[in-house]
Parts: sequence; C-alpha cells; structure tokens
Amino acid sequence: MSFGDSRIGEIKQDLTDSDKERIISQITTYLSGVDDLLLGYLYGSFPVRNDFHDIDIGLLVSGEREPYESFRYAMDIASGLEQSITPRFEVDCRILNGAPVLFQYEVVKTGMAVFVRDENIRIDFEAGVMSGYLDQKPLFDRMDKMLLAPVRE
Repeated sequence: MSFGDSRIGEIKQDLTDSDKERIISQITTYLSGVDDLLLGYLYGSFPVRNDFHDIDIGLLVSGEREPYESFRYAMDIASGLEQSITPRFEVDCRILNGAPVLFQYEVVKTGMAVFVRDENIRIDFEAGVMSGYLDQKPLFDRMDKMLLAPVRE
C-alpha cells in the first residue's frame, strides 16, 4: 500500500456513480492481467456507499499457497491496483481460497463479481460457498444464541 498519496486512508465522499463505474472498470482491467486469478469480487462499503474508507476485493486464485505466500500475493495485487486506479484509493485484497466459509459467504452474498475468468468456476465456487454456509448455519445460529443470551438478560 502506498503512503505517497495523502488521500489514502481518508474517508471518501465525493465520487459520482460514473466515477465508481470507471474505477470498477479499471479494477476489472487490472485483474484480467493477473494470470493465476480465477475470480475477483468487489465487496464492502465501496459498491454501496459514498462514505467508504477503502476498496475491498476478494480473490479466488488457482493453485495452493502457503499462508505467507497468499498474504504477499494479495498485498502485491492491492499495491498494483492502488497504482492503477484514479483517483488513488487504498485497496484491501483478501484471498478467498481457504478463508472461513462465513467470510466467503458474506463476500458472495453482498459483493459483486468484477472479474470472472470462467463462468463455470464462478458458479461452482458460489454453489460450494452456499452449500458450506447452509451446512454450518445451524451451528452459527446456535453460537449466536449462546453469545447473545447474556446480553438479552
């Protein structure tokens, strides 16, 4: 992430819909040049609000990586995106491979696919996420109930 631009890290509130569309197009163009990237999802506050802090992107990549290698990979893509979009904003990339199913579900449910190398891969990934989430939802609900019970009393 770059520290040379004073706008990075600030709350942004001055983008029009056409500005956001242009930035999304720049993100898509950049991601299409990343060879081992399968899917890119834009999620978080940027797509839906004007008072966003950064641009959040979830990445599904081919192959397996060690945790540190995944971290570096995501940081490299985030850095490249920060330099490729105008105006410049902080970008936070997270690898979806191996991420908790609840995180994957939130990205798929609330985000938008801005890069899809193969539609069949997107469908398989999203179906797998939904299936995994629904399998674990009773556990999530039970944990929520247990954790929230003391607050309600």
